[in-house]
Amino acid sequence: MCKMGDIIVVNSYIGDDGEKVSRHSFVVLSDEGGTIAGLDYTMVASVISSFQSEEHRKKVLKREGNMELPIDSKKPDDFKYSSYVKADKAFYFNKKKLDYYVLGYLNNEYFDELLKLVLILAKKGKLKQIVENL
Repeated sequence: MCKMGDIIVVNSYIGDDGEKVSRHSFVVLSDEGGTIAGLDYTMVASVISSFQSEEHRKKVLKREGNMELPIDSKKPDDFKYSSYVKADKAFYFNKKKLDYYVLGYLNNEYFDELLKLVLILAKKGKLKQIVENL
């Protein structure tokens, strides 16, 4: 089981471009169930990606929907490098159908910052809700 703020690794999912993606990290935004577009879900999460270089880091962080996750934002040994979360993309999942495991968790400070960013993006209409994995 996972809970809000956990970092999970999903073994296979449909990305926001409709393509199948294997083994990727997410941060759990909500572990409460609900319905979206007539479909039941049990978890909402945002994808975590790694920076490829310093140039890539600067480019990625110019986008309002991306938030840096420095190494100290996570439990020790979760990641070896700084990464970022794509806060403007909310993936809806059914945990019963999902092959995943819990890797670690975000520190409370960074998780609170992430939730605030997600709410701001939602209010601006900039939060993409991805339901292809239900």
